[in-house]
Amino acid sequence: MTPQDILSHPSRILTTAQRQAYFDVGFVTMEGVIPTEWMDRLRQTSNALLDASRTITASNAAYDIGPAHSPEQPHVRRLKALVDRDPFFWEFATESPLADVAADLVGPDVKFHSSKLNYKRPGSGEIVKWHQDTLAWPHTNYSPVTLGVYLGEVTPAHGPLVCIPGSHDGPLYFHTDANGTWTGSISDADLEGIDLARGTEALGNSGTLVAINCRTIHGSRANSSSQVRPMALYVYSSADAFGWMPPPSPTSKTGELVRGAPPRFAHVDPRPCPVPPNWDEIGYGSIFTAQAEKS
Repeated sequence: MTPQDILSHPSRILTTAQRQAYFDVGFVTMEGVIPTEWMDRLRQTSNALLDASRTITASNAAYDIGPAHSPEQPHVRRLKALVDRDPFFWEFATESPLADVAADLVGPDVKFHSSKLNYKRPGSGEIVKWHQDTLAWPHTNYSPVTLGVYLGEVTPAHGPLVCIPGSHDGPLYFHTDANGTWTGSISDADLEGIDLARGTEALGNSGTLVAINCRTIHGSRANSSSQVRPMALYVYSSADAFGWMPPPSPTSKTGELVRGAPPRFAHVDPRPCPVPPNWDEIGYGSIFTAQAEKS
């Protein structure tokens, strides 16, 4: 569906201005969308999983572990495949306002793609370099949207998400080095042609929701505060979007319809997309491990 088609459907959660802003600049930040009771359960469930990581000594299917991890001081960079870690996370994906927000941005027929929870710890270890999400998990169209939920306040000191306005309507860039090896980020040479000074910080209180189109260039700098910045990330697409390469972080729910009806046709966007690695063959850790290996 085109943005005009999507906007022709009545809004479920977002205002007309919020929906239009998303289509105009490629992202939008929203306050007051997620009720307090959902946020309380989200924090409680994630905290229980963090506590359980004390017995983990290396990254696995559930945890991406940072170098400082120990039983006394857990260092989890990411909870992977979130909806497979606890039934609550799938309940949150389908019964909280998230799926209705997705319908406001991708159309009334919505599929679930993936989910994770990132923890940006103080220091430079969790810097996220400039990238575009669709390069890792391309679809037949560019409807996929990532909905990020802040579990705590995000100020400029917390190393917030920074998005480049309008970049979703610009080119897609290879996320590989000169030898074609995956780096998970846009090369320095390509970054020279991008006005990074236009980047907009996505700031907000606990419960803030940010929506990012899969083509939008974004990243985040170091967390200079003394607090961890946790952010849950849920990806949805229009039902008529189909992944054409294995996803890097599949879940047991990937591809499930969460709103509306199954598609009768695939929507194929003619704009080309670089081909990512076959993750089924080489495996995938996280964006942190990919970018650290090639830094």
